[in-house]
Amino acid sequence: MRHRVDRRKLGLPSDQRRHLLTNLTRQFVRVGYVHTTVGRAKELRRLVEKLITTAKDDTLHARREARKVLVGHSRSSARPAALAGKTEAEKLQLLVDRSLLNGEDLVSHLFKHVAPMFKDRPGGYTRLTRTGTRRGDGADTCVLELVRD
Repeated sequence: MRHRVDRRKLGLPSDQRRHLLTNLTRQFVRVGYVHTTVGRAKELRRLVEKLITTAKDDTLHARREARKVLVGHSRSSARPAALAGKTEAEKLQLLVDRSLLNGEDLVSHLFKHVAPMFKDRPGGYTRLTRTGTRRGDGADTCVLELVRD
């Protein structure tokens, strides 16, 4: 029986599961989609929906709550020399393209670009699309992506 069982274990110890979901959350906020197994995507959806709902209210408390999830121990101070002399939009695009968007930049990206897309939407910010089975072990895979109207 699964009475009052709230989360999926994903076959991992709790510390590994927490790190896996944190990395998937960062990747999802950074790119806007993630391709993974169905169980991981369903668990990730719970976390991301709460994160976007928090980010819709752009307050100091909301930023601190998002920072707890997204920043962790990642460093965003190591910037490539290619960012020198660029505008803010060019810097952001370069960071996103190189997947260097991390730490405080990731929180800023969530509040400036992701959350405003859903300002008038009461929920349901993500879409889960099944993509078949994985070749190696036959696990069901899917794509979790942001809904863009």
